[in-house]
Amino acid sequence: MVALSVLTGQWLAPAPVHSESQPSPSPTPADPKASEPPKPTAPDSPRFSCQMQNGQYLVMYHPKSQPGKQFPWAAPSNMGGGWSADRRCQEISRRLESYRPDGLLEMRTAVENGYNIICATTEKNPTCRIVLTVPPGQDPILTRDRVFGNLTTADSGRQTTAVNTYAPRNGQPIPGLEGLDADLNKILSGTALPTPTASSSGGINLKPFLDPADGGTGTGLNSLSAVPARRLNPNNFR
Repeated sequence: MVALSVLTGQWLAPAPVHSESQPSPSPTPADPKASEPPKPTAPDSPRFSCQMQNGQYLVMYHPKSQPGKQFPWAAPSNMGGGWSADRRCQEISRRLESYRPDGLLEMRTAVENGYNIICATTEKNPTCRIVLTVPPGQDPILTRDRVFGNLTTADSGRQTTAVNTYAPRNGQPIPGLEGLDADLNKILSGTALPTPTASSSGGINLKPFLDPADGGTGTGLNSLSAVPARRLNPNNFR
């Protein structure tokens, strides 16, 4: 609104009205924890590993509920086929560890690409996936029961200790083994056998030898001979 000055006769513009503004609130300081990047989750320790015990390569199982203990699942040996005991042990443990999250069920024998194999089924994948290839000329059932002898023996209710392949000493039979079946002696000593035309045997149920954290019951673990566990490096299993 404009006003007329009586003294000067000039129109006067009204003085601007300044509204009192409220000060803007100060920004709330950010939570220092909210700005921190998320911490990476520690990798799950591997349950299967290859270790040497008393000069023998063993595939060890480490149940989560029993820290500090490990149980021998397999005792690979120099069975031929171009694989050393060390390499075979490492590969068996790597494959079992990779199948473990799917829920290991059973250890079986099968034929893949014309070769006898020892394989494992899982809850998520019913396909029997290879654990190791049976060297040509060796019986797949006997080979499975020898390599995974701890599991087959424990399944029968006896206490077990991982043992390796028996072999002649300087070409002479080992005392006490002379009476074994001839074919079994050939398998134990690594001598080739003709490939069987057919063989059938039930698979090894793996549930009793797995911790509940791995989908098992753990009821068969006490039948295996536990040994003190070594500290494992998870990066070796990636």
